[in-house]
Amino acid sequence: MGSANTVVNETSEYQKILDDHPLVIVLFTSEYCQACMGVGPRFNRIADKYAPRVKSLILDTAKTQRIPGVDGTPTLVVYKDGLEVENLKGIGEPAEQEELLDEVFKDYAP
Repeated sequence: MGSANTVVNETSEYQKILDDHPLVIVLFTSEYCQACMGVGPRFNRIADKYAPRVKSLILDTAKTQRIPGVDGTPTLVVYKDGLEVENLKGIGEPAEQEELLDEVFKDYAP
């Protein structure tokens, strides 16, 4: 399934992604977010390890339809069977982000 930087134009398009994949982890970022700087490559490194089991997305909030529950960046949201099961607002300092991301992926896709 892998990770992708993408844009979601419609809420129905986002819901289709959630419906089509049993496990989806989405990182919401913004180009003006200091905490988001460099998180994309860290997220992709972790997501690539879990690619066969997880659909992973990076969405820029300025280019994507507003998603309920996402009101700041970075925000990491985990969905199982189309339902939100975790919503992490802020994902730590850059030095801690890779470890936190790895823990989240490991918890949901062992």
